[in-house]
Amino acid sequence: MKAKADFSGDAAPRKRVRRGIEGWRTLISQQRASGETVDAFCAARGIPRSSFSKWRNRLESTSATQFLPVAVRSANSATAGLGEQLGPVPVRLSPAAANRLLDAIIARLAESL
Repeated sequence: MKAKADFSGDAAPRKRVRRGIEGWRTLISQQRASGETVDAFCAARGIPRSSFSKWRNRLESTSATQFLPVAVRSANSATAGLGEQLGPVPVRLSPAAANRLLDAIIARLAESL
């Protein structure tokens, strides 16, 4: 375990924290809501600034590219469910499944605000 030197001459052990994607998403949201600068936020929590920036960039660059376009063809298509052609494979969802999917997408978008 690496030791972090303090000014007393003693070395305090430095604990490594492993976070998953959701852990980093939470920290990024907390930093934005806090009003603190990234440097101040990271310093107060012992988070390496480089790791915070790497994860923020990674999550922001992938979040916008995960959606596929969906076109509504007519008012009657709402009762027929949701369909899209993904390469050679047509994908069709029942109205109930389409509603659950859209609810999940909207909830995920609301979390990122």
